[in-house]
Amino acid sequence: MKSRHVFLADVHLRRDDVRRRETFVRLVDGLAEADVRLYVLGDLFDFWLGPAQLEVEPEWQTVFDALGRVTAAGGQVTFFHGNRDYCMGRYLTRAIGAETVPHSTTIDLDGRRVLLTHGDMLCTCDQLYHVARRFTRGRLFSAVWWCVPSRLKFGCYRVYRNISRRQDRERRASRHGIDRAALRALVRRGIDVVVCGHVHAPSDRPFRHAGRTLRVITLPTWDDRPAVLEWTGGDFVLTPVEST
Repeated sequence: MKSRHVFLADVHLRRDDVRRRETFVRLVDGLAEADVRLYVLGDLFDFWLGPAQLEVEPEWQTVFDALGRVTAAGGQVTFFHGNRDYCMGRYLTRAIGAETVPHSTTIDLDGRRVLLTHGDMLCTCDQLYHVARRFTRGRLFSAVWWCVPSRLKFGCYRVYRNISRRQDRERRASRHGIDRAALRALVRRGIDVVVCGHVHAPSDRPFRHAGRTLRVITLPTWDDRPAVLEWTGGDFVLTPVEST
């Protein structure tokens, strides 16, 4: 039996968007089969502050239960840390037996080397983000963060989101794309395809370097167009997800 490889990213589940949560749960329930390999390429949640968030927002348990039904059926769930839910840590590994990937991994699809990643590490021009990333994922910050009360964590998140929304969209877009130097490095590594999210600009394009071609697939955010990518019939197919 050949495995079904299904990819999605940037679902951005929010507490006030019940319809999106129900759509995601319905989608995942339809993937609860032994041959499924589901890859969640980061930012499943609009933000995730750690397992204690379930105490404040218990409705997220339905999401974890749905993912658990995939692994219980013999399928595989691989969760990648995004820039909004890296505090997930290895919670899904412990809770439902999912594989947790902090950065990237490479899989083989019919002889093609496919790199899977959230995508933020490919956007090297976003220097302010990478400075903040190194700081917030450092050992000192992490040790302090886990001691902060949940209510204060929620307050910090709201401040961050307000600042982010006030940023000029055009200026942000100019430094938010995938850097060509990062793609050249992937070509030198022998990667044939890269699949990622984070950029919020869906595309499927070739990148040519040194006589080789790298296929670059960036997935849509569910804020704009809910969709999943599937490897089927020897190729990638992007399929819209119908809302409940």
